[in-house]
Amino acid sequence: MSTELRSHLDAFIAAADDGSFSAAARRLGLTPAAVSKSVAQFEARLGVRLFQRSTRRLALTTDGERLYGQVRLPWAEIGDALTDLRQGAGKPAGT
Repeated sequence: MSTELRSHLDAFIAAADDGSFSAAARRLGLTPAAVSKSVAQFEARLGVRLFQRSTRRLALTTDGERLYGQVRLPWAEIGDALTDLRQGAGKPAGT
């Protein structure tokens, strides 16, 4: 999986979790504009709208809800597995 696709998924999931690009940006250490741009690029790549945007609200579309439901848990588990791997790297193991 490309780094670009990973960053798009991170931005999409964080925005869906938090309900805003600003909150997602704080969590990811990015600017709100960078998160918004990443999500827009992801939508363009997929050819579907994932969020309904207004000046006051960010809400998942039906397609966005479906994708979020399918990727949220596996994506978190992959992140946890990679974190565990990194934390154990270089530590002695065995007898």
